[in-house]
Amino acid sequence: MSTQVTVESAPKPSAVPPEKGMLIPDPPVVSSAPLTQQRIYRVLLGYLRRHLVLLAGGLLCGILVGVANAYFINQIKLFVNSLVNPNPPALMLACLLVVVLYGVMGALKYGQSVLLATVAQQVGLDMRRDVYAHLQSLSLSYFNRRRTGALMSTLTNDIPKLQDAAMMLKDVVATPVQALIYLGFMFKISWQLTCFSLAVVPVMAVIIQSLTKRLRGISLQTQERMADAASVMEEALAAPRIVRAFSAEAYEIERFERESKRVVDSKLRTIRRSARLGPIVDLLGAIGVAAALYYGGTLVINKKMETGELFAFLLLVSQVANSVNAIGSLKSGWEEMMGAADRIFSDVLDMTPEIKNAPNAKELPPINGRVEFRSVSFAYEPGQPVLSDINLIIEPGQMVAFVGETGAGKTTLADLIPRFYDPVSGVILIDGFDIRTVTIESLRRQIGIVPQETLLLSGSIRDNIAYGKRDASYAEVEAAARAANAAGFIEATPDGYETWVGERGTTLSGGQRQRIAIARALLANPRILILDEATSALDAATEAMVQDALETLMRERTTFVIAHRLSTIVQADKIVVLKRGGRIAEVGTHAELLAIGGVYAALYESQRRASTETLVLSPA
Repeated sequence: MSTQVTVESAPKPSAVPPEKGMLIPDPPVVSSAPLTQQRIYRVLLGYLRRHLVLLAGGLLCGILVGVANAYFINQIKLFVNSLVNPNPPALMLACLLVVVLYGVMGALKYGQSVLLATVAQQVGLDMRRDVYAHLQSLSLSYFNRRRTGALMSTLTNDIPKLQDAAMMLKDVVATPVQALIYLGFMFKISWQLTCFSLAVVPVMAVIIQSLTKRLRGISLQTQERMADAASVMEEALAAPRIVRAFSAEAYEIERFERESKRVVDSKLRTIRRSARLGPIVDLLGAIGVAAALYYGGTLVINKKMETGELFAFLLLVSQVANSVNAIGSLKSGWEEMMGAADRIFSDVLDMTPEIKNAPNAKELPPINGRVEFRSVSFAYEPGQPVLSDINLIIEPGQMVAFVGETGAGKTTLADLIPRFYDPVSGVILIDGFDIRTVTIESLRRQIGIVPQETLLLSGSIRDNIAYGKRDASYAEVEAAARAANAAGFIEATPDGYETWVGERGTTLSGGQRQRIAIARALLANPRILILDEATSALDAATEAMVQDALETLMRERTTFVIAHRLSTIVQADKIVVLKRGGRIAEVGTHAELLAIGGVYAALYESQRRASTETLVLSPA
């Protein structure tokens, strides 16, 4: 039993048209709020608060590791003293406590690692989701100015840098607390020796600050170069046919290698600068230990300190030195994180949508499809008009074709209807509603688009057809495919509608992809249909079938056709001829425009003559 795709009629809603030329101003594309450390800290803390219990548990484990370790070192003191002054019971007790303390520390370290790693992964997940969601809210103009590879780099390289901030909290909170615990035990053993040992700490702090102050800039440069490499890779992998058609494999390899080497150079600069910290801090620590060893040794010789106390003190000094080293590494990692944050905010999160709902936007009720352009002008760049003073009225159910030379603004004019862009002056009305006074979602739900360049999503044929109506039944998907004359080739595949189309639909021919795109638009059952040369990739026989289906379905819809082949729009109710600068040169039916003998007639005659010559030259 066949299922038909039907179009339900709806009563025409009443609306009060706005005044001619009324504009609802949108905010600028870029909102460059100052990027300060405090702002980044607030954002990170906001993410961390969502996982406060796990975070607190991980930090508590880290602090308790310091306590257990300090207590363990204290037991070493008893162990050494029991050897110097033989005491078998004390020796046995010290050995048992070592085993117990190592077991406790092992459990605490496990808890610290797992809990903080869980927080880090969850924070990364939250960030990726929020950044991706923000990208989805941005206007088409933003993506026109950004490279896909750079955006991918933000999601895959920059966000993990911020994600690591959760793991750094161990060094931000737990490590300083551990150092204080070790210092407390050191002061308990000998406050004089402790003060003597800490003399090198201010020198360490100055050196750490000096070596890490340029890391943020180097890290930012590294992330930018990674974005460049990702862009080169994405471009080549997205167009393998072009690369191979021009035998450009070696060129693409050389491009990618060159960008990859630049990434390596930047990373090595970061590594070299960070690597200087360890040896310098270790050397200063060794100087401090040597001084403490000498001074402590004199105390032991003079019977003012026990041997075990000196041994324990030296272990505590090494733990403090490790803590200082960890804090130095933290400073290095923190500057890298700030560089990544700079890119995430400046390139993505600080961008505001050019096109968004007005504060008092209302739902657009079901429409009949009357479209009016009132003095509409548009420019991508100031002073370079693409459309100029467009005035048109299209009644419900009419088929309107936009024709003209390349660059005349045909696609741009159609893009204004679903608010991919907003005019710089004038208004567009649908059933009397200024489209900027209604919600974008309710507007676009009632508009179907079949672009000239058809890209399908990785998934099944059914997934792609149902993309605009994800709750569609199998029968509805099948009916839409049949209406687009796609059912024949779909049902001929082994898996039918569950056939996997591959990334960007590469397993299908251009004509098959285009018919699926037509089916996708039809299933959404829009009141307004925009076809950007929707039959351009079809052979003559298939084009005739799809054209018949489209003509039947377009009777119930207001349809805009962006036409390059004029033979496909001879039945249009209205043909709008655009000229350079986006001005309307002529408007009329096919017959009327031929009778005028103007721009359209010249274009039509030129295409007819070219088609005739092609037929004559084609082999029999």
